[in-house]
Amino acid sequence: MKADAATSSRGSGVRRDQRDATRARLLEGAVSVLIEQGVAGTTTLAVQERCDVGRGTLLHHFPTHAELLSSTVTELAHRNEAFVEAEAARLRSVTDPLERAIRVMANVASQPSYLAELELWAVSRTDERLRAALRTSEHGARRDHDRVLADLFGDIADQPGGTTVINLSIEFSRGLALSGILRRDPGKRERLLCEWVAAAKVLVTSTLKQGAEQC
Repeated sequence: MKADAATSSRGSGVRRDQRDATRARLLEGAVSVLIEQGVAGTTTLAVQERCDVGRGTLLHHFPTHAELLSSTVTELAHRNEAFVEAEAARLRSVTDPLERAIRVMANVASQPSYLAELELWAVSRTDERLRAALRTSEHGARRDHDRVLADLFGDIADQPGGTTVINLSIEFSRGLALSGILRRDPGKRERLLCEWVAAAKVLVTSTLKQGAEQC
């Protein structure tokens, strides 16, 4: 009996590993299609063909198209996080920590994986099911998102005005990335980056001064 139970347990473990591996492969394929062909091209059939699986296999893991699309958020977030780390290392020569963090964020936002996530947001404007699924996925990824920002901005996050600067930098980076899709003007992009870095420094400095005066 014990031998039968052990064999059954091992069998269940193998099946679970196989299911997890299949799901991971489907997500990887879905993300690749999403980045290459956009939301409109990320159909269930396209993902099936990319991963060479049957429709039943795909529906077993992702019963709806909205669930499939929203599930890509986690994988996209992992790719973006890896790029943050690589970009922060590449820009190590930028000595000012606030400027370095803002430049890293702006560069990450222009990456295909980040733009793919923004595209999902835009499409969800008129797709209530996708919007609900995305909210759930984004909520699940919030802790990792906050951790990445805390590592990137370091002590700035603890300074008066730091949280405001970080939140505004996120919005700035998104807007800059979307503008760059239609208007590819490296010179203007650099000017805007410099202007926001200067404004962010003023915001942090002025908030520090206000806090000191109140004390």
